[in-house]
Amino acid sequence: MKRTILAAALSASFFAPAFAANPIPSVGTPDNGRTSHELVSQTQPVPLSYHATDAAAKQWLRTGVANDIIGTNGSVMYAYGQSHPTISCAPLHVCVINLLPGEHITSLSIGDSVRWLVQPTNAGDRPVVIVKPTQAGLVTNLVVTTDAGRVYYMTLVSDAHDYVPLVGYYDPQQLVINMQQQAAQARAAERAKAEAKKQAVVAPLGDIDPAKLDFDFTCKSDGGTDTTDMLPVRVFAGGGHTYLQMPQSMKFTDAPAVFNTSDGGTELMNSRLVHGYYVLDGLPTKFNLTLGAGKNARSVVCQHGQPERDFIVLPR
Repeated sequence: MKRTILAAALSASFFAPAFAANPIPSVGTPDNGRTSHELVSQTQPVPLSYHATDAAAKQWLRTGVANDIIGTNGSVMYAYGQSHPTISCAPLHVCVINLLPGEHITSLSIGDSVRWLVQPTNAGDRPVVIVKPTQAGLVTNLVVTTDAGRVYYMTLVSDAHDYVPLVGYYDPQQLVINMQQQAAQARAAERAKAEAKKQAVVAPLGDIDPAKLDFDFTCKSDGGTDTTDMLPVRVFAGGGHTYLQMPQSMKFTDAPAVFNTSDGGTELMNSRLVHGYYVLDGLPTKFNLTLGAGKNARSVVCQHGQPERDFIVLPR
């Protein structure tokens, strides 16, 4: 008995610095005392995937509460640092405890090492702890530390029949950090893509500052049976000129005339074709591209600013 008390005291003093270095956050799911078997029996299961853990992590970010996840395969996933797992095991059966991937177990301590069998192992890059009780009616605790600085504390109970063969963990805080980093990378990639597109647009058109380009133009068909080959791919203005990027098919058709209709009139504009772009002298707020005459005329109208009905918002 004295040896057991001494071992417990040494174990507590050994792990105290680890708990101090890894405090459990103040928010989370309060311990309701339910075992893993009770969770499986009382909770609606969901398919376990990154969708389930991401949704739980987003909930934790919004509310400060991270729920335990019950899988349709009968397993339980606990939110690391947000709950105190009580794991149900049974004699003659093993309980498998999956820790978080990418870390390695540095120490493992169980309160009752006589009547519980514990074996650490690995499944790929994921550390695994296999636990088996030798009899029913036992209660003890298990502490596992890893090289990632995590401390896993769990209570083990044994029952003659009821047990959960597989439990695991997810880290809502780390998942939120990962999602935020991925979102930041996606935004940076989108900005780089937009900047590259602007640079590609202005490269053949001279010395124009991409930051000052105005892409706020919309276009629509204004007459004729098919104006697809006349509809600009992109319209933007800068440096006192308006630029129309025309579709590739226009290389094989006649070039339309461009009329300034900004003030309700119809004024033919000076324009020239440069590397697939129509370059218009001036900054019209509304203009027409017209090809043909009379009944055979085809026309596209473009305007600057807030689009009216049926106008197509062009890519930037």
